[in-house]
Amino acid sequence: LSMSFVPSRNDVLFGRGSISVTHEGNINFRSIVESRKKEYIEAAWNEKKKIVISIIRQIQSMDPPGRFLKRDPKSEGVDSKA
Repeated sequence: LSMSFVPSRNDVLFGRGSISVTHEGNINFRSIVESRKKEYIEAAWNEKKKIVISIIRQIQSMDPPGRFLKRDPKSEGVDSKA
């Protein structure tokens, strides 16, 4: 992420390091995933995709909307992935 970019509290940041681990959006995302983990494990293969999509939509429906972001190494900017 570039120094001038400030992700929202609901954005999920892809990557390694303390920024991804400690960012509020990532913490919320991990909590949502953990809460659906048992359901996902027990789901039939054709239901797993629906669970993943519902998690993505849950992030995107927050206020402000959460985005899935990854660092763009070419521009030092951010690339939206979802």
